[in-house]
Amino acid sequence: MRESNSKRRVVAGMSNALAMALILGLGATTVQAQQTAAVQEGAVAGAANPFFDKARFGYQQRTAYFDRDQQVSRPRAMGFGGWLYGQTGEIADVLSFGGTYNFTLPLYSPDNLPPSTEANQYNYILRDPDQSTNSVIGEAYAKVRFGDHAAVFGRQTIRQAWYLPDVVRFYNKLDQSMIGPRDVRGMQNIHYEAATYQGRFMNDTVRAYAGYVWNARQINANDFENVYAAAYQTTCGKLSNRNPQTPCATNVTKVDGSMGGELDSSGAAYVGVQFKPNNNMMVEGSYYNFNNMMNNVYVDLDYVFRLADKDYVRVGTQYMYQSGSGDNILSAGQDFSTNYVGLYGELRLTPHIVPYAMVGWTGTGQQIRSPYSIGPSYLVQRVGENSLAGENTWIAGAIFDFGVFGAKGLSFDINYGQRTDRQVDPYQKNAQGVYGGPTNDWNELATDLVYFLPDVAKYMKNFRARVRWAKVEQPGAAAGGGDLMTYDRRFDVHFLMPFK
Repeated sequence: MRESNSKRRVVAGMSNALAMALILGLGATTVQAQQTAAVQEGAVAGAANPFFDKARFGYQQRTAYFDRDQQVSRPRAMGFGGWLYGQTGEIADVLSFGGTYNFTLPLYSPDNLPPSTEANQYNYILRDPDQSTNSVIGEAYAKVRFGDHAAVFGRQTIRQAWYLPDVVRFYNKLDQSMIGPRDVRGMQNIHYEAATYQGRFMNDTVRAYAGYVWNARQINANDFENVYAAAYQTTCGKLSNRNPQTPCATNVTKVDGSMGGELDSSGAAYVGVQFKPNNNMMVEGSYYNFNNMMNNVYVDLDYVFRLADKDYVRVGTQYMYQSGSGDNILSAGQDFSTNYVGLYGELRLTPHIVPYAMVGWTGTGQQIRSPYSIGPSYLVQRVGENSLAGENTWIAGAIFDFGVFGAKGLSFDINYGQRTDRQVDPYQKNAQGVYGGPTNDWNELATDLVYFLPDVAKYMKNFRARVRWAKVEQPGAAAGGGDLMTYDRRFDVHFLMPFK
């Protein structure tokens, strides 16, 4: 029965994908015909039609495999898909439209957990907990642009990342915001139903952004939900499967013992500014309010000391403050405040080895949260992400570039980190069943082997393949007091196929 259901889901997903491809293909043919007619007409009338002439469409191909062996469970899956995209040119140099159809077809979807634990079988590739097809209109937006200022309305991907040039490890802050794509090179991004603004000032030395999000869709979901429900789409399965005694539920038992009603958040508002006076320095700050969930303030300084040739010394520091908002439904109705301080260093003195290191300290109030992005924190590893309450963290590693030895585009990244003095939040139980008590240390060794070529062929742009392996040891966390081991294995390939 399981096999039959899986086959039906694959066939249905393929049918949806092929149907959308046919629609876009016919649309592309129509656009091309209209464009040709417009050009021919323009040749006579002396004007072309930029709405069609500057239209762009294509396919972002992705294949990804995920396997996380946690001893007590093993979520794993493999998918094929990505997204078909299209964007028009501008009407009167102001108005344009765009959209994406996002899909993931199961290539490997084992049903290896009993029903009681299915809701926790989140695999980051396929829909949870039944490991089925993703099929959704991820983006459908209108964009209004006036010079260096643009507003986007509708379903969209939100990106605020801006980096210093000519540094190797530019992704050390990943999304660089609390609302972002969370694009960890799996299958899909987070999408938002939102109204957003981005602007550039003072010859593009200052960038500002702001927006309001009312719904979101997580990386392996088909539905847009309110921002509270979307925070748990990745880790709690379907709404109907959520345990009412956990923060994943639509109604939860609060710290004072009372039951909350149907929990909801009306949305999230944010504003931020980035200042880059030159290519060696960048300062930024942002504020986010997630209704009935939390407030977030973030500031960051990044500086590069340039040396001979392309060598440099890079240093950075960041600070984050989080507190409860309204009904505090992220923390079971308990108000909270916490903070995080991080330091970062990166060094390039030879062309083939770039060592880096970072340290961070988190307040004892509660954990740091970033449910709608990978977050701007330095402390993100392959398995461990944001820090727990009271956590002291250090991570050190190096990137080896084999391009100088003739293997263009091939690099290897390895790092090791320790997370100590960690505490669970006051409304949660630790491994010993104590609310808000200390929890086990976290020791992680992680590696990435990456092959990247920007121009492989006409229909294979920005080709990137990665093999990832990581191991986490939590001393004393296993049943009987032994060490709990987690092994994380991933493989992904993606490239861009621009049709126009």
